Amino acid sequence: PLLKGYFVTGTGTGEGKTFVTRGLARHARRLGVDVAALKPIETGVAPEPLDAIAIARAAGRPELAHLPGLYRVTPPVAPFTATLRGEPPVPPNAALREVVLGVTADLLLVEGAGGVLVPLDYERSVADLITSLRLPAILVARNALGVMSHTRAAFEALSHRAIPVAAVVLTEHGPHDESQRDNLVVLRQLLPGPLVRFPSTRDDDDELADAAAELWAVLG
Repeated sequence: PLLKGYFVTGTGTGEGKTFVTRGLARHARRLGVDVAALKPIETGVAPEPLDAIAIARAAGRPELAHLPGLYRVTPPVAPFTATLRGEPPVPPNAALREVVLGVTADLLLVEGAGGVLVPLDYERSVADLITSLRLPAILVARNALGVMSHTRAAFEALSHRAIPVAAVVLTEHGPHDESQRDNLVVLRQLLPGPLVRFPSTRDDDDELADAAAELWAVLG
């Protein structure tokens, strides 16, 4: 039976969701936790779903990257954009929920596609999928100029839908700028709940697990 789960979402694309998910998955395995990690919606699959493969491997469950019923398309664009280009539509939330929650684990990590409000079709966004899965969110943002507005907007979108935010995570990859010194301190003043750093590391599951230690402690 599923004991615990989180949906790892972001303020946008390229914020570090996959690194955070991999780090949590590997950290959990080190502690002997039976963990599953999957990405139900992935675009830019040419020909392999690289994010889904990376997080499933970190969890020690590589087969989860290729579960039947998950959404995979080639164009590296929002799912709704891909559909308008002639790709298949994203399956209904109920169908995705059945696949995702059919996975047995003590800890389930689900990685989203892009940011909180990325459109899946005319009516649905990633946030609606989170609501359907009834999982608390981990909100990932890159520590850089602009992060305050992006993070507060995404947090507000989640709160508006009554999606609990288990933690906000600021990742440290990418170019340096003057704002990075203070963003964490200021956001801690502005947002309720835990806000943690995810230090920059090499692209390595064990180093990512080390980087996830503070987040793991906060999640309890």
